[in-house]
Amino acid sequence: MSAVLARAVSYDDNVGGPSAAGPTWRRAVMGLNLQCGSRVHDTRGRNQSQVVVGGEQDKWWACGRGSGMAWTRSWRRWQRWACLGAAVVVSAWLLLAAPCALLACPPRDPAEAAAAATHQPHRDRDAALLVCSTLSFTTTDHQQRQTQGSPQLDKDSPYNVLYEWLPASRSFGANESVSYTTHTTPEMISHVGELATRWSGPLSVAVFVPYTDFCLAAARVAYLRACGPVEVREQVSWHFFWPRDSPPAADWHLIVDEKTCDCNAEETTASIRTFRTLEVLPYPVNVARNIARTAASTWYVLPSDVELYPSEGLAQQFLTMISRITEGLEVRAASVSPRVYVVPVFEVASTVPATKEELLQQYHRHDAVYFHRHVCAHCQRFPAIAEWITQPGTPGTIKTFSVVKREFPYHRWEPIYICTKQEPLYDERLSWEGLQDKMTQMHELCLQEYNLVILDRAFLVHAPGIKRRSKSKTKDETWREPFVIKNSKIYDQIMEEMQKKYGHSEKCRRH
Repeated sequence: MSAVLARAVSYDDNVGGPSAAGPTWRRAVMGLNLQCGSRVHDTRGRNQSQVVVGGEQDKWWACGRGSGMAWTRSWRRWQRWACLGAAVVVSAWLLLAAPCALLACPPRDPAEAAAAATHQPHRDRDAALLVCSTLSFTTTDHQQRQTQGSPQLDKDSPYNVLYEWLPASRSFGANESVSYTTHTTPEMISHVGELATRWSGPLSVAVFVPYTDFCLAAARVAYLRACGPVEVREQVSWHFFWPRDSPPAADWHLIVDEKTCDCNAEETTASIRTFRTLEVLPYPVNVARNIARTAASTWYVLPSDVELYPSEGLAQQFLTMISRITEGLEVRAASVSPRVYVVPVFEVASTVPATKEELLQQYHRHDAVYFHRHVCAHCQRFPAIAEWITQPGTPGTIKTFSVVKREFPYHRWEPIYICTKQEPLYDERLSWEGLQDKMTQMHELCLQEYNLVILDRAFLVHAPGIKRRSKSKTKDETWREPFVIKNSKIYDQIMEEMQKKYGHSEKCRRH
């Protein structure tokens, strides 16, 4: 139809001027929209009062008239205006109604819309169940293992925990290294491969696997162990947990036979949406953090996120610093207790730096910023950051940069730090979706008068991409509201519990 209108306002292509039959738009509208079968050839020179008889069927004004019918000139003028009106109506439909229809302004039939909305979830569920039925499972040496409750809530926990579902092939002594403890869902398992190549010690990973997510996670873990970096098999121990009311869709005593993995093909489950996503289940992030930390084999642990990559040599350089503290050479750190060791966090535009020199180069080019600089300025902005980014330090050596407390105006700071397994656990009643999931644990550290030793030359970098706040994203996150309301109520309850336990503190302000 748009081609007709474009043609309607043009000159005749075969003549060096306006068409002898009159404007083309008139012929187009009459011939196509009103289904006219004939067009005028030439009316010039005829008597204006001439009556057209039925024998002149080739005249455009005879449109729709049978043989023997006659028209007057005034009637022909009226018909022209009628055709013009029809063209206007059709144009209006093209400009307004048609785009609206394409954008689904008029709603579809409710049954049709519902079917379309549910088709994809059903397809994902069916695909996940197919994965469960086609995976080649095999027995393990730990078939007699039993599930446990979560570390903090124990038997009252709504989750079952299976520690060491698949342990690392290499073992580490308690003081041999530092454990990187982290957590994930099936979608993010691939990041563990990157972590393993950047971390020299053991990794303890907790994976949330409700119902069919168990099969997706099992398949992806097997593929990563069989086809990924060798460090994954040697250093990573996997711990699975799930809601009691959504147990795994397959036998959780078994593991996937890695010999069946085809490393020449892409991992086939990547496009399947998880059960957690389809059912909008909250992610129990603090349960996952506590599981990974509790299962670590070493005395020192670094509880972190799966997308945060460590600087080069962090684990061994940290243990060297601990030796200096024990010998009294790191006076500032040795003089305070209790203490944890803060690892600054950054995000970069494209390339993950390995050393502080590389990080500072990117920072000064504005290709790196401290973590969540543009979305949560207080979350990771640590004291004296301006000095930290101007002092390169000694290459290959982690030292104490400063010692601070989490007090006003840094009472909303959420640092990531190396600690022991004796520090307070994260509160398992809080979900990731509801936000503020680490705030209560940090508040408790403040109430217990912990000292935060900020490390120099040690850092973490988020997987490439600098996050920025946007209005559209804020609108897209309205789904969080029920979780945020629930977390806020639990947060207030936890604060009251802590006040009863530790008493009121002016220094440790609530967020």
